[in-house]
This record gives sequence, structure tokens and C-alpha cells, in this order.
Amino acid sequence: MDVEVRRLKPELLDAAVDVWVRARWDAQPWLEERLGYTAGQNLAYFRDVICVEHEVWIAAKAEALLGVIARTGGEIDQLHVAPEFQGQGVGSALLEKVRELSPDWLGLFTHQRNEKARRFYEAKGFAATRFGTSPPPESEPDVRYEWWRNGRRDSTD
Repeated sequence: MDVEVRRLKPELLDAAVDVWVRARWDAQPWLEERLGYTAGQNLAYFRDVICVEHEVWIAAKAEALLGVIARTGGEIDQLHVAPEFQGQGVGSALLEKVRELSPDWLGLFTHQRNEKARRFYEAKGFAATRFGTSPPPESEPDVRYEWWRNGRRDSTD
């Protein structure tokens, strides 16, 4: 699918939060149900934390917002694609944009039970480097993934 990847603009905040929430519920309903965040809490967190602490990019086609990715340097904090557009190259387009911006290394965490995310990252060349537990309030078993341009951690080029 041809998508345009561009920086998130304020007028698309609500659409970005909608994709972010729906994708989280699709990938990890057990966690979303347990945490029980309201629509207002989700909007506030995305606006006041994610958009402030990270650079946020979106994937769009025409007027539809299909996915979001948030990064700080090579660290990916969020990567979510609307459930109805998963498996169509949207996540790959977002990931490629971040690889352009951080061409040598990328790192991220995902939950161990999030099999969709784990399959996606492993198919994109990421390797699991550490298993642990995410901080509260999640307190969920997680996994650290890293990608190196040449596939090796001890890269010198």
C-alpha cells in the first residue's frame, strides 16, 4: 500500500489517538482491560507525554490516518497501526522512516505476550536482547528488541 509518512500535526491528534487506542486493544486486550484507561486519560497521555517527549510520525493515505510511530533518537516508544490496515505495509513504512532517521541502530520494548508485535519486529531484523518486566502500572513481562544496520551489536562502521 502506498502511504505518506509525515510528522503528526495538532489537527490530527484525535485521529492519532484513535488509531493508537484501537491498535493497543487489538494487540493486547488483557492489558488494556486491566488498566482501564478512559478516553480522556488516553488523549491526555498521548498529547502531554508522547507528543512532548517524542517525535511523532504518522502514516496516511488520502485523509485516513493509518498508523503512528513515536521515537526519540533510535529508541522507538510507540508503533501502532489501525487493525484494519495491519499486514498492508503501513508498519513497515513507519519503521523505514525511523530507519532513515536513525540508520545505525534502533531499540524498543514490547510485551512478551504481544505476539503480533514480536513477529513483526523479528521479521524486520530485530533481535530480542533482554527479557524483563515493564514498569508500573503495566508490570507486564516485556522484551527488549534491537536492530543494528549490519546485524551485529559490535558494529564499527
